[in-house]
Amino acid sequence: MSERRIRTEEVLLYLGIEDRAVFMQRLRSEGLFERDELEPEEAEELRLATVLIRELGLNAAGVDVALHLRRRLFALEQRARALADALDEVRKKG
Repeated sequence: MSERRIRTEEVLLYLGIEDRAVFMQRLRSEGLFERDELEPEEAEELRLATVLIRELGLNAAGVDVALHLRRRLFALEQRARALADALDEVRKKG
């Protein structure tokens, strides 16, 4: 069963962004959130992008870097978990 896709407009409305078109134009100028409908993970990234811009004053390029580093961190955590699980299996067999 696939998860519901979420419209960027809904996310921005929920977050209280008043000038949503300008806000999205800033992000899209960096190649971010180019589609009008997002997967739940992407909607969470849009929420985070909003926080980074509002509270930390990052520009769209800074948001792009932050999101890229976040994705890499999650991927590395997943790999570390997989390696730890594989090591546990080897220990159990040995």
